[in-house]
Amino acid sequence: MSTTFSEQEAFWSKVTRRRSPSHPAVIAFAAAKLRLLRSVIPGEGLTMLEVGAGNGYLSRCFAEAFDLTALDFAQNMLDQNPLPAARKVVGRAEALPFPERSFDVVFCGNLLHHLEEPIVAVREMARVTRRYVALLEPNITNPAMLLFGALKRAERGSLKFTPGYVRRLGAQAGLRLRASFVQGAVLPNKTPRLAVPLARLLDFPNPLGFYTLAIFERP
Repeated sequence: MSTTFSEQEAFWSKVTRRRSPSHPAVIAFAAAKLRLLRSVIPGEGLTMLEVGAGNGYLSRCFAEAFDLTALDFAQNMLDQNPLPAARKVVGRAEALPFPERSFDVVFCGNLLHHLEEPIVAVREMARVTRRYVALLEPNITNPAMLLFGALKRAERGSLKFTPGYVRRLGAQAGLRLRASFVQGAVLPNKTPRLAVPLARLLDFPNPLGFYTLAIFERP
């Protein structure tokens, strides 16, 4: 069962201590996702909206490859995000404050499982993209992710996020699947600094990876 918006708002408004986006584990986590994105979405000068950007675990890396705008509902988290203030927007994924077809790419990482109705947010992403929507979510078929989702209340919504469920969300929003990866051996919040080099060697697509990355195209 997903937690409510008020519960999520209360939780994230109090988060003050998280790893920096410059931590080696966070950089390794983000760089692997960017490589997969760029294998499907080439080109320079593309605009990207990052939905649920938080304190910038992905923003720091993605801003090197895309003209990035970061959105999050929690001002507290955006305050910790390293992007310039002019590139940060407070808003909800279920009602994105942008016109239709505003961005080349819309990316959403580790947010949907926190929402009561994730399909509403995916439809909004489909509305504001010109071409691509990319969804990154925990792979609940991984035993560690399953246990984490079961034990931590704020992560309880992840328990339905199989790779197939992520792909179905895109299809239900009217998007066409371009590529889907199950990948990840680096946990940005948990992988010890000394273990990062080994984890990076294992950070390739495999059925028991920590994350699902599904990339869709607007028809």
